[in-house]
Amino acid sequence: GRLQHPFVPLAFGKNKAGMQSAEEVSEGDAEAARQNWLVGREVAVIQAFIMAGGEEQVMKDAKGHEGAIAVCDWVRKMSTVYPDVLRSMKPLSVGVHKQHANRVLEPYAWHTVIVTGTAWRNFYALRASPMAQPEIQDLAIAMAQVHMESKPQELDHMEWHLPFVSDDDRDEVKEPRRLARLSSARCARVSYLTHDGKRSLDKDFFMADDLQKNGHMSPFEHPATTHDHTGAYLGSYNGNFSSAWMQYRKMIDGESDFSNHITRESLLQGLRGDERLLEFVQSLPE
Repeated sequence: GRLQHPFVPLAFGKNKAGMQSAEEVSEGDAEAARQNWLVGREVAVIQAFIMAGGEEQVMKDAKGHEGAIAVCDWVRKMSTVYPDVLRSMKPLSVGVHKQHANRVLEPYAWHTVIVTGTAWRNFYALRASPMAQPEIQDLAIAMAQVHMESKPQELDHMEWHLPFVSDDDRDEVKEPRRLARLSSARCARVSYLTHDGKRSLDKDFFMADDLQKNGHMSPFEHPATTHDHTGAYLGSYNGNFSSAWMQYRKMIDGESDFSNHITRESLLQGLRGDERLLEFVQSLPE
């Protein structure tokens, strides 16, 4: 995807002081900027490839996937285009973690995001705005158009909003909060399927448990059920939802303070053994 369909800015504005550029560069400069952007993409892919351990490690990690074969072929081809870049790179005996290799690819990559909420006017006012960057402005306009034309599915009181949960799932899992955990795991992957491309309830529940154990709480923000104000929450908003809703994340004990779930020894290790800093962190109000 990054090779065949990289992200390229929709427009290049003239350099000026401030956060936004109101005037685009000339057509010739825009074409030059696009070309320069794509050169950066090619160098970034080569850099990430070598950082990941090169062809042997990439093929081993990808287990022979055809996409990895295509990347290896592409890098070999680019070695004739950017020989100086390759000569400047130092091979690694063991590839670094993908969190480092992927960092240089981020400017050129598309990504999918799930956002769930009940109030959108402020978002559209800020992002469908001439002051917004063109890419987010176009996205906000597209979102508003789809939003305007959509037909919401009505739920009965205490029914659940459960992204990525199917009727088959409901037949197999009856307890709503278990379905909410299923939904949360799939929101984290942005897919009905596991990373292996299969539907597996066991792996979904394992992933949900792992997310919660490690403090990755944002996927639990998407499932929600209607709220009758008889529970613990009585404010005007519940996470990203209006007071008519109860977000599943808010039903998880300690969801707002991971320090209650981490041991003193683990926190000390995270603070690299600094006892004074540990005492300070533990003294902060919840």
